[in-house]
Parts: sequence; structure tokens; C-alpha cells
Amino acid sequence: MAAYVYLIEEEPYPGDTSGPWTKIGYSQNPPEWRMDANLKRGNPRNIRVAVAFEYETGDAARAAEKGAHEHFGDFKHQKEWFHVAWPVVAAWMDGSGAKRRVTGTDNET
Repeated sequence: MAAYVYLIEEEPYPGDTSGPWTKIGYSQNPPEWRMDANLKRGNPRNIRVAVAFEYETGDAARAAEKGAHEHFGDFKHQKEWFHVAWPVVAAWMDGSGAKRRVTGTDNET
């Protein structure tokens, strides 16, 4: 069963200098389902799935998520949120052999 590691970007308010913020997460469902289920609640900022990586098994996806959390540990803020731009994490994931999910959007192709 396919599973995903996703990067969610929290879009800053105009002039905000506290970011960038990226959530590195794991899901057995497409990441958009996870966002619609509960990630948008209680967050006044816009968030979006910046990119997702598809794995053949849940174990492989969980291992990739753990590796990303460890690699970017110095940037960890709370739980799965990191003070790093999503393209930096995506480039690292690409370099580790991760396969981007292709959906036809500009950032995932």
C-alpha cells in the first residue's frame, strides 16, 4: 500500500519575518486528505501541500520521515514543524532517492 511523506508550507503574512515554516509529515492517505481532516483548523495562516513523496510501503515512508526529522532536527520548532523552507527539505529528499508524487502542479512535477 502506498504511503507519503509530505511537506506543508505555512504561508507567511505580508512582512512577516518569523518563517519559513515547513511541516514534514507522514500519511497513508494522500496528504490533501490529512489537511482537509484537521491540519487547517486552528491555524490563522494559509497552509498548502508544497510537495509529496510517494513510497511503496508505510514502513519506507515512516523511515524517510524519520530521516528528514533527524536531518533537519536543528530547525525543529514543535512536533513536525521546522523553521526551514520547503524547497530545502525537498532537495534533500530528492538527493536521498525519494520519488516525488506527480500530480501536474508546478511544484510536484
